[in-house]
Amino acid sequence: MFRKKRFYLFVFTVVISVVLASCSNDRIRSEASTDGEEITLKFAHEEGQGDVQDLYANKFKEVIEEKTNGRIKVDVYTGGTLGTSIDILHSLQTGAIELAITSPGFSGDVIPESQIMSIPFLFSDNLEVNKKVLQESEALNGLLADKYEEIGIIPFHFWLEGFMYWTANQEITAPEDMNGTKMRTMPTNLIIRSYEHLGATPTTTDSGEIYTMLQTNGIDGQENPLFYIVNGNFLEVQDYLMDTKHHIYTTVTVTNQEFFEGLAKEDQQIIEEAIDEVNDWSFDMQEEEAEKALEKAKEDDIEIIELTSEQREAFEELSLPIREVYGEESNDAKAIIEMLEKEIKEAEADLAE
Repeated sequence: MFRKKRFYLFVFTVVISVVLASCSNDRIRSEASTDGEEITLKFAHEEGQGDVQDLYANKFKEVIEEKTNGRIKVDVYTGGTLGTSIDILHSLQTGAIELAITSPGFSGDVIPESQIMSIPFLFSDNLEVNKKVLQESEALNGLLADKYEEIGIIPFHFWLEGFMYWTANQEITAPEDMNGTKMRTMPTNLIIRSYEHLGATPTTTDSGEIYTMLQTNGIDGQENPLFYIVNGNFLEVQDYLMDTKHHIYTTVTVTNQEFFEGLAKEDQQIIEEAIDEVNDWSFDMQEEEAEKALEKAKEDDIEIIELTSEQREAFEELSLPIREVYGEESNDAKAIIEMLEKEIKEAEADLAE
């Protein structure tokens, strides 16, 4: 019996020693990171070189490499380099990449509640209001952010890339104009159902195939931020550009949770500060890109139509039931929509004073 006790005591001592050694190593690794360990961040986004997300990612690279004198380096991967937008999201989940910009239109099947960001006419037609909401919203930065963390992803910031525009080969200024129009949509269920409510025939198309599908009449029209429409040369194969302000293109900068929480606190803070700085900068940047795109659009042989308030209201009224459809996705989705609606109204009232 005595020998058994000595044996158990020996095993217990070994186990404790291993645990303490492991804790010590973790502490050493943390201190090493703080004391100057070099880190390389793989940062992937969904757009092409020179597009808004690419400008954002490269600005982050510039800021953080300057803040750390090159100790933290960033490799930026443009859209398609690491696969589709869904591939990027999965790579982030598995830790194959550390940072990404991902849009709710592509993440909706993984995070169903994120699709609420694509509800037509939910956000304000005032970009300053939308900026305030994206920065301060508890619905987004609390309730919706929790949904990202449930799948191992930390969202730093929701931010916008400007208003969405419609393009088509016919005018779309009234709800009946949308009937039967083959509109390109992102491949998520609720966005597809939204366009069905508007009377269109939604057609999911990969971003890289939009131009060809428009050219061959596989689709009749599409929606995107203006800079993306112009940079993608879509106006070469479309006759009308509709300034509808029916939606803003929102996206979110995210990181792998396990990776980020494994960093030293000092490095976590550096990354967060860099992203805060870039996020503030991005609002003015996207406005400048939209202005440049509008000037280029005016040079094209295309008719630009700005919908009147009455025309927008007709589409908005038609789209209101869509909010109930989105709310049916889950009780959490309904709560997020209701809170977000309230926050948008409050922000509009605040900025109107």
